[in-house]
Amino acid sequence: MHISTLVELLGSKGSDAHLQAWFAQHGIGKPPTTISANQGQKSVKDKLHDMEFYFAFDIINDRFYPPNVGARGSLLSHFKSATLFSRRPKGNPPKPEGFWDGYVQPSATLQDCLAYFNGRLEEFGDTAYFEKPLTGDVDIKLWFCKRRQRVDTIQLNLHEDREFIGHHDFDPGNEHNTTPQAATLVLKWLFDRRHLRVPQALYEAGLEDDHQAILRFAEQHLGNHVWAGQLHDSPALRSVLAHTRTTRPLRLDNGSPLHLFDKWLYLKAGGAWERHQALYNDDTLADWSASVDAFERAVVLDAAQRQAFLAMLDDAYQRVQQAHPA
Repeated sequence: MHISTLVELLGSKGSDAHLQAWFAQHGIGKPPTTISANQGQKSVKDKLHDMEFYFAFDIINDRFYPPNVGARGSLLSHFKSATLFSRRPKGNPPKPEGFWDGYVQPSATLQDCLAYFNGRLEEFGDTAYFEKPLTGDVDIKLWFCKRRQRVDTIQLNLHEDREFIGHHDFDPGNEHNTTPQAATLVLKWLFDRRHLRVPQALYEAGLEDDHQAILRFAEQHLGNHVWAGQLHDSPALRSVLAHTRTTRPLRLDNGSPLHLFDKWLYLKAGGAWERHQALYNDDTLADWSASVDAFERAVVLDAAQRQAFLAMLDDAYQRVQQAHPA
């Protein structure tokens, strides 16, 4: 048993014969072949070798994206990550001889870690965090406790980007998306303000202010998603985009909140916010969920309202640039 084999196996489908044979050879058990949307991920513990292996379907990497649907609506799993070492209070059993050869290992000093990771680290309080690619798809990560001067955790992970808008947001068949224009308007804003890393020729061609045209652009040029790697590097931009995906407000240094959830911005731009809130808070409705969904689906912005939506994002972006988020 050696780390290099795990590096090769990462990314395999749970049903892969080579992966299943390796698990059986080492008495680990069977890797899961499918995962339900509600589960998100599954793990398999290897008690003999003191490791844990994680399987998932929603991996933010173009090699595995979008998720593949299996039998009965479940999603096909992939081997996503492996915790090779996680320090235990009473000590950890040794790995098989030669397991760590050529790689950083639990006995490493801080200087050893700096050398292995080429001096690149991030510090969070008492923790030094290290990460580097081993292949195009696999990273090795290490957490080092500076106070106790010891390695705490070592992991292998599939390399993932950070997702801001997913394939489901651009899916016309997604019945749960009651305001589908919201995602395309966010993308329109990113394009018009030239936040996207796309060829200059695309900017020169322009992007029509039309929901279907923006959907085609997302499919043809962005893989039906917006990830951090597709954007110019801007902490303010990432912060604004992250908060368009959640009802949680973005708080600035002065404590003032910015509510940027794209559905809410959409309803406000359409002049429907107050009526929506009245309906949302009406507990006398016979079918509350259906009533709220129907109301949201009925809101369609005209050209002036779409510009108002973009202006809200402009204002938020400028405010975040001026007063960094706390």
